Amino acid sequence: MKNQGTITGLQLGSLIFVYVFSTTIAFVLGPLAKEVAFGGVYCIALAAAAGTALVTLSLRFALRRPSAYVGVYGAKIMGRAGHTAILWLSAFFFLHLSAHILREFTDFFVPTYLRETPAVAVAVLVMSAAASMAQSGVSVAFRFAQGCFLIIGLLFLIKPLFFMPELHTPMWHAFIQIHDWKSLWGQTYSLIPWYGELVLLAYIVPQFEVGQKVRRAVWIGSMAGTYILISEFVLMIVFLGPKLSGALLYPALELSGFLHLGDFVHNMDAIIVSIWFAGLFIKLSIIFAIGTLLTSQALGLRDYKPITFSLAGFVVALSLVLARYPTELAHYFDSSWATFALFVQSLYFLYPLVDRLRGKRRRAD
Repeated sequence: MKNQGTITGLQLGSLIFVYVFSTTIAFVLGPLAKEVAFGGVYCIALAAAAGTALVTLSLRFALRRPSAYVGVYGAKIMGRAGHTAILWLSAFFFLHLSAHILREFTDFFVPTYLRETPAVAVAVLVMSAAASMAQSGVSVAFRFAQGCFLIIGLLFLIKPLFFMPELHTPMWHAFIQIHDWKSLWGQTYSLIPWYGELVLLAYIVPQFEVGQKVRRAVWIGSMAGTYILISEFVLMIVFLGPKLSGALLYPALELSGFLHLGDFVHNMDAIIVSIWFAGLFIKLSIIFAIGTLLTSQALGLRDYKPITFSLAGFVVALSLVLARYPTELAHYFDSSWATFALFVQSLYFLYPLVDRLRGKRRRAD
């Protein structure tokens, strides 16, 4: 891949903003309410701080060589065998994550809106579009995120205002009490990797425009997305209650039933789902693009384009066999995914660790 350096700070912040809450709103807030109820606000805030710090630490090392890809020069630090192993594990992680996101989408969209359509057909169509975007270049996903940023951001920014007249509730005092520290930590731990996924940015540093304040854009985008998550979670708890929120499969979508714009729009489901799908597609595209890039670097290819659609087919096939039912898929991610994800995300930090140890050894000699 050639060093284009076309991703601006605004595009970076826009993608992170959309990335942080796109799938989390639909698939995480319900289980979070079920496990920790009102304490979910603290879980989100703590996970956001820890996960974003993890990402900015990874970028600190990568930005020392802004014109070179870690996936290329990493062999000089780790040795070819260790470097290749990290690339393969990371590539599999991002491709597996792409398959999971694709499966989540088909499990939601097909039974609700396309009941007579085979899930595999929907998966192929969505993944074909994501693969086409990836083949056009990593920066395309960032530009697409910038185009969607204003619409998505504006809607979720003003959405709480429509609920203000109904927010007079005795529940507010429960948000300042922590009832179960053990559950609070467990759910915070499971949320950190959702932010930590953005370690993928460290693998594409040469794509950023020279002079951009990358780490500041990461923090701004991440905290803006976290505001959306917290506001949605609070509205969900206040209107639906923690028990009902935890029992519903998609509580955030149910919440949209309380929202209407006077006599003009009485059902916001279609608008909310359309905007959510745009965010999901952005996240799917960038994750798949990074998975494809790392696979090509592990194979020693100069260009990832020849393998893009082959890997897209692999992602579609993997999404179909991940689990038999949505509940089985959710159980896997509740039970073991956080540890697996944090392990793979932490592999990146072997580069700065080994580089520092070798530097000390050279100075000692």
